[in-house]
Amino acid sequence: MAKKRIYVPKNKTNGEKKGDRKIWVENVKFLTTAEYHELQEAIRQYSRPELVNRNLLLISIALNNGLRASDVVTLRVGHVKNKTQTRIIEQKTGKAKTLYWNNCLAEIINYLNELDFKDDNDWLFPGRQDGHFSVHGFYQMLQRIARKTGNEKLVAKLGTHSFRKTFGRQLYKDGVNIEIISQLFNHSSERNTRHYLGIEQEDLDKVVRNSSLNNRSRSQDLPLQDTHKFHDFIFAAD
Repeated sequence: MAKKRIYVPKNKTNGEKKGDRKIWVENVKFLTTAEYHELQEAIRQYSRPELVNRNLLLISIALNNGLRASDVVTLRVGHVKNKTQTRIIEQKTGKAKTLYWNNCLAEIINYLNELDFKDDNDWLFPGRQDGHFSVHGFYQMLQRIARKTGNEKLVAKLGTHSFRKTFGRQLYKDGVNIEIISQLFNHSSERNTRHYLGIEQEDLDKVVRNSSLNNRSRSQDLPLQDTHKFHDFIFAAD
């Protein structure tokens, strides 16, 4: 009996060498709407009862604001309590960022109603000891819950940047200019944003797909001599 093939994309691929340093390029991993909803249902089903609302809020905040995991887990109660928006300083860049809670209000209310906190300066997602919930803990939770679904594709795609990339990809799909997305991400350049979201390759693929040659149903639609000339042109360009 043939062994079932499991979808496990590579997290990193060897890139070219730049000087003495080897470049590693991360594969872009973003979630579809169906995959996000599957994760939500899995959290409701497989999380410990006292952690369901916490886990739902973690992914909701990460997705709806395109946040890095390090910025999600270091939020304070005062950032969300009785607010529709707030302002933070990003852990990685040290830059200011405004967060909006419009799409997270239900999750925020449900979670705060059961959270035992003393004041607004308490961690929104406290850890087991005195600190906040860790980025590694966030990742482990995602992986543990996703594995319960039996969906290996979802397991392979889920990481701490999955929600941030999903947020950016959805904005791009909705027609938001890449310059705006780059500013929202506090990236140093639009090129970094394109690379981060895998947009450069997508644009190249789109050009090839939409070319007049590829709009023909088959290569034999071209006269034989024209087909040869086309291939000669490609090789000559090399």
